[in-house]
Amino acid sequence: MGCCFSRSAGPNSPHPGGVPDASSRAGNPPLLTLPEGILSGGSQTASSVRRRRRDQAHRDQPRRERPPLDQHINRPLRKHEWTSGQRRWTRRELAKERVEFFETRVVCRPEIWQTLHAALQVLWEASPEDSQDEDSALATAQTILNAAEISLPTGDLVNGAYDSLGNLYALPEYIVSDPDNLADDNDPDFKGDTSTAEDETAGEEDDVDSEEAERRREEKGKGVLDEREMVTLRARLSETGQDIIVPVTKTDSVRSVVKKITEISVAPSEKKIRLAYMGKILKENLSLEAQGWQVGHVINALVFNR
Repeated sequence: MGCCFSRSAGPNSPHPGGVPDASSRAGNPPLLTLPEGILSGGSQTASSVRRRRRDQAHRDQPRRERPPLDQHINRPLRKHEWTSGQRRWTRRELAKERVEFFETRVVCRPEIWQTLHAALQVLWEASPEDSQDEDSALATAQTILNAAEISLPTGDLVNGAYDSLGNLYALPEYIVSDPDNLADDNDPDFKGDTSTAEDETAGEEDDVDSEEAERRREEKGKGVLDEREMVTLRARLSETGQDIIVPVTKTDSVRSVVKKITEISVAPSEKKIRLAYMGKILKENLSLEAQGWQVGHVINALVFNR
């Protein structure tokens, strides 16, 4: 007597008749079990971890230090070349308007304007036909600018100069250099004021006379004064930065002071020394006192090739 067995469904089975058939399984697929991390917000936690790691790596990187505010971009001084388009200049007109330009500067620091004027005078006096003379003038002018801590972002004075405090000093082209198409002063088409040239010539003659008188007085020994009037002057050489102590009087001419500095520093014969004070080149035929020097102040001794 055979027995027939059938699988009976449990009390909670969705299929009371036993095992579900194929059609039932297709309509009701089994539930999928999702990873525990997704249900608990694990993806957000992983994103937070990655973000924290990225921030930590950024903090661990060395920071790029910015240069101090007092360090400005400074390029070597170079010659400015230009051609005047709207106007043709004569040398006499340039000389006159350059004097007026520097006499009317009222903004920024006056000693910086004086230094720029002194550096430009060296460049103006250089011969454009002699490349060595121009190179020597550029080197001398660069030394003058460096002594006053004047920086040139592009190396061209037309693009502006800055002092150590960050003040801008703007210089037009006709102040910086002569144009390529400079007109002749004797050209009949140009009727400039000849009084300026005559005054300059007279001033140069006066300088020569005073220089000769000073030289003769020193040779005769009339320049020797009482020792109680002697003071010490500290001159700083531009080549080495060395300070030279020189016994002088406040009424000594700059020429005699230069001679003493040359003897003490044993400067080579091919070197020339010019003195600068408060950013201004001192005139050799005048005394230190007449040009504003005060006892105890350092004088800059600018050394350059003859």
